[in-house]
Amino acid sequence: MKFQLLKLIIWPKSAEFAPKIISFEIGKVNVITGASRTGKSAIIPIIDYCLASSDCLIPIDTIRDYASWYGVVFQTEIEQILISRKVPSGNNVSNDFHLSRGAFVSIPPAIIDPNENTDGIKNILNSIASVPYFGLGDGKNETESYQARLGFRDLMALVFQNQDIVANQNVLFYKTHAHEHRERLRNWFPFILGAENIEILVARQRLQYIEKRLNQLRKEYEKVKNVSSSWMANMLGHLKVANEYGILEKEVSSETKPEDLLEVAKQIFENIPEYTKTKFDNIEIANQEISDLEFEEERISVQIGATKKRLSDIRRLKLGLIDYGISQNKRAERLHISQWLESISSQSNECPVCGGTEHPKKTNELSKVIKAFKKFEEQSIKVADVPTSFSREEERIKLELQKLLDEKEKYQKRFDLLLARDEIAQGEFHRKKSMFLFLGHLQASMEIFEKLVDGGDLQKEIFVLEKEYNDLIKLVDRKKVQERIDNAVAIISQGILKHLETLDVEDRYRKVAPKFSIKDLNISVLSNDGHWHFLSEVGSASNWVSFHIGLMCSLQEYFLELDLSCVPSFVILDQPSQVYFPKLRRNDENHEYDPQYENEDINAVKSIFKTLAKSISEKKGAWQCIILEHADSSIYGGIEGVHEVVEWRNGDKLIPEEWYV
Repeated sequence: MKFQLLKLIIWPKSAEFAPKIISFEIGKVNVITGASRTGKSAIIPIIDYCLASSDCLIPIDTIRDYASWYGVVFQTEIEQILISRKVPSGNNVSNDFHLSRGAFVSIPPAIIDPNENTDGIKNILNSIASVPYFGLGDGKNETESYQARLGFRDLMALVFQNQDIVANQNVLFYKTHAHEHRERLRNWFPFILGAENIEILVARQRLQYIEKRLNQLRKEYEKVKNVSSSWMANMLGHLKVANEYGILEKEVSSETKPEDLLEVAKQIFENIPEYTKTKFDNIEIANQEISDLEFEEERISVQIGATKKRLSDIRRLKLGLIDYGISQNKRAERLHISQWLESISSQSNECPVCGGTEHPKKTNELSKVIKAFKKFEEQSIKVADVPTSFSREEERIKLELQKLLDEKEKYQKRFDLLLARDEIAQGEFHRKKSMFLFLGHLQASMEIFEKLVDGGDLQKEIFVLEKEYNDLIKLVDRKKVQERIDNAVAIISQGILKHLETLDVEDRYRKVAPKFSIKDLNISVLSNDGHWHFLSEVGSASNWVSFHIGLMCSLQEYFLELDLSCVPSFVILDQPSQVYFPKLRRNDENHEYDPQYENEDINAVKSIFKTLAKSISEKKGAWQCIILEHADSSIYGGIEGVHEVVEWRNGDKLIPEEWYV
């Protein structure tokens, strides 16, 4: 991903001064050199802060006290983007950002108001990097940060090498000393290396769900299947009972297939009988009489229901009329508008509306109004009286309802007497009740039994999920993913070996390629006795810094060969020569290092610049390196591809002294 630094800007608190602008060249090794306490080591924290870091490691006091905003300008494939962030307040980072995008962006003399926030900047950077929009988990446990979605912020581990990291024998990447950052980087490295793409990650996420669902369904199916024999016997028993009730004529046995048993049971519910069909001739008359009584009782029950509704309706209407009449009567009594107008008309010649005395038709017009109001008041009084027809109708319906209730009671007594005197009829009644209870049990048993036969819902869902699972396994193909990971780390390891040939390491480390491990986020080297050891077991800080630089070059070269990489194409190294200082001493008179120190240490530092410049040159400037250094141009001067950005010495520094007001 083309993403190289063009400018770093610091806006002063005082409006008297112009912002401090530091310009970089893309596709080169950019060097900021200077003495101690000039602000070099603040560069990485400032850039990190502008790129929406959740914390602020910018040094306190001077660099924060005299600045109002920090900003960076990056060049992408299609545009320039200016991201500015307000100076933190105390221990709290600022949520105020100012964003500007375009083919070319200009640096404003001052920033007054923010136009973006932290989440907005992160979303923009994530979009530029084309990182996945989902996490690695199943979506239910995204609170575990190392399973959360990959963000642009995570990629900063691969571009920043501050003083604590660049020569560290235990930690290779920025901020990975923290477990959260380390684990997330480890989990996402296959994607970062291109061994997995978004399609594979989506498939992996779907596989997690399918595996859980299949386990759940298989357990449920096995549980049901384990009792299938007892349910088979249960279903046979139900169908035998159905034969006794006369609602099933087809014979079934233990030899009948489960599918056929289910079909027979379904046929029972297609034509449920009103009575049992037990074949006893001597209960036919009783059956008919019971049927007649139940039919009449049902007819009367329907009439009772309708009569109750009519009674309820007329009572509600009557109450509504009473309430309406009362309200109208109260309104008429409270206002007495006609009487009031008559008294005004008789007592004064003035118009009650406008107070004038020159209306020739005042009396006639008022008479018309008074007449209208009297008519309304008379109607209100009439409405207040509920018509007597409502009461008559209510009493008639009450009598009708009572008659129906008495008639139903007579039928119930006849029904009870019939059952009491006819034991056969009584037995048939109970068999009828039992039959309907049996049908309920049969329905429930069918629902369970249906899951046991071929084509059941459980088996269908299991079959569908298993097919999808097999298709996804082919897409994911963990073996091929691992092969691509192994191939990627082998290429990166060979790249490290290539760069170690020009860096300051012991000769034996130039013979066999080291092993870069994304699982351990570490480098292993082969010892003299043929065993592999981590970098922490290798002596000399000069070896450590050389491995770091070789790794950074190799990673950038590898990412540039990918069709699509999410990693920014720049690396910032903070004082990689620190392991050689203060052994190197300047001759201040000539601004060069004393000849007596122009030894292998000076050559070792030069080799750092040469190696980085060569790597960038071979990739035709497709990536960029920024070095923050004590060493000056007497060491890196004349090396092709190295550009000195600025030298901070003799009072010149990141925060100009004139800002100290």
